[in-house]
Order: sequence, then structure tokens, then C-alpha cells
Amino acid sequence: MFKHHYLYWQWLRRDVAGRYRGSVLGLLWPVLQPLTQIFVFTLIFHEFMQMRWPSAGSSDALTYGLNVFAGLAVFNYFSEVLSRAPAAILSQPNLVTKVRFPLALLPAVTVGAALVHIAVGSVALVLLSALFLHVSWVMLWLPLFLLPLILYGLGLALLLASLGVYLRDIGQIMPALTSMLMFLTPIFYPLTAIPDYLKPWFELNPIGWGAQALRSLLLEASLPSLTALGLHAGASILLLLLARWLFTRLEKGFADVL
Repeated sequence: MFKHHYLYWQWLRRDVAGRYRGSVLGLLWPVLQPLTQIFVFTLIFHEFMQMRWPSAGSSDALTYGLNVFAGLAVFNYFSEVLSRAPAAILSQPNLVTKVRFPLALLPAVTVGAALVHIAVGSVALVLLSALFLHVSWVMLWLPLFLLPLILYGLGLALLLASLGVYLRDIGQIMPALTSMLMFLTPIFYPLTAIPDYLKPWFELNPIGWGAQALRSLLLEASLPSLTALGLHAGASILLLLLARWLFTRLEKGFADVL
């Protein structure tokens, strides 16, 4: 994939530009969308249902909204990968049947475009944390903790893109799955709200782990568990290797199906 880096960046730029072409607000949408979600979640869960974020040491709406923002940055990244990856190959049949093209780039472009959510969210959280909370050197660890999330995304994209060519139902399942994941991930509620006997299962969730890592690094000025980082790094690499192997095996039949 690295030898096709120029082609990758061309397709990524085309994908991102095409998504917002013709819209009045353009690239402001990756900021406005999570802000709208934060407003709704804060209004419902913080104001109406009196939900608080005890680990942050504050009960105000700003603290709650910032923690939700961190969770949404990671969730929206995975949500876009899950929703778009099954059609990554299906939506480009000419590249499969008429020209020689490194097809693995297509799901990788989906991941690159989805990373906009984490990039925008991280920059916004750094600025807001510096303005209202604090600035800490632990923020410099952020790229290392984002790496497993990128690898998870690549693995899922390759897996879903290859299977989606043969099993069209996968694309129909994803909206329901992402909606379920939103409520099964500590996004608008803290991990402390989960019963102790269920916490280990929730901590295995890459979305929940990534959200908590962003909160720790950017909002709480604390370094997340390096053990958990190592476990998720290993799991993401294993997923990527398995997905790449499966993609290579299934790629030979794409033209016949399409």
C-alpha cells in the first residue's frame, strides 16, 4: 500500500472534497455535526436526566459536553468506517472489472476520510482544554494512542469491503449495529456507571477504550494504561493481518461477482 501513496492521497482528497462539494458550509460540517450531537446529549442526559461525570471532578455542563465530545470523536470515526466500508468495492465496479487498480486502497481511503472526525475532535479538545481546563505534556502521547484506532479501522474496512462484495446484507446491517454500539459504548455516560461485572467487557470495546484514552490525555491530564494500549495494539495488528489475508483471498473473485 505504501508504494501507492501518491494514488492514495489523490483518492482521499477526491473523496473528502466530493463529500462537501456544493455545500455552503463545506468543511465546517465535521465540526458542526458533533457540536449538534453534543448539545442534544448534554440537554437530555445532563440537564433532564441529571447525569454527571464524577471522574472529571466537576458536574457542570461544559465538563460533561467535553467528555461527550471526546467519545463522539472516536465513535463517529468507527461509525463512518462501518457504514461506508461494505460498499467501498461495490461502489467502484469499473475499477474491478476494467482496469488494474490496487483495490485495497479503496477501504483505506474510507478510513482516511473517517479520521477527519478524530482529527477535528482532537484539535478542538486541545484548544478547549487549554482554554477552560489545563495544558499537559501527556497530550504528546496522543499519536501513539491513536495508532491502534487507525489499525482497527483499516482491519474492519478491509474485512467489510471484501465480505460486502459477496454478502450485500452487511451494508443493511451496519446502521442498526452502529446505533446499538452508540448505547453500548461509554460516550454520554462514564465508565463508572457500568456495573463492575460488566466493565471488563466494555473495556474490550475499541471505541470505548479510544474514547477513554482521549478523555484521559486531553481532559484529565493523565496517562492511560500502557497495558491496555499494548493489548489493543496487539489486537488491532492481528485484526489487520487477518483482514488483509482474507481480502487477498477474496479479491480474486471480485470481478466475477461484479
